[in-house]
Amino acid sequence: MKKNNVVAIKTENKTQCFSFKVDMLVHIIANNEENAKSQLDEKGGIVTKREVKLVNTTELYREKE
Repeated sequence: MKKNNVVAIKTENKTQCFSFKVDMLVHIIANNEENAKSQLDEKGGIVTKREVKLVNTTELYREKE
């Protein structure tokens, strides 16, 4: 029996780092500013507006044959 001489084509795998600038408007319901900041840091808040802009893309690793 004859062997199959077909070789699979290896696909390149690459890893990239994407940097985004994000401007957000977040609402916190609290009884004072100190508690609001604490809650924002620990749990987050209600996001009502979010603008995302891609700033930079850098290739970190590329697998080659």
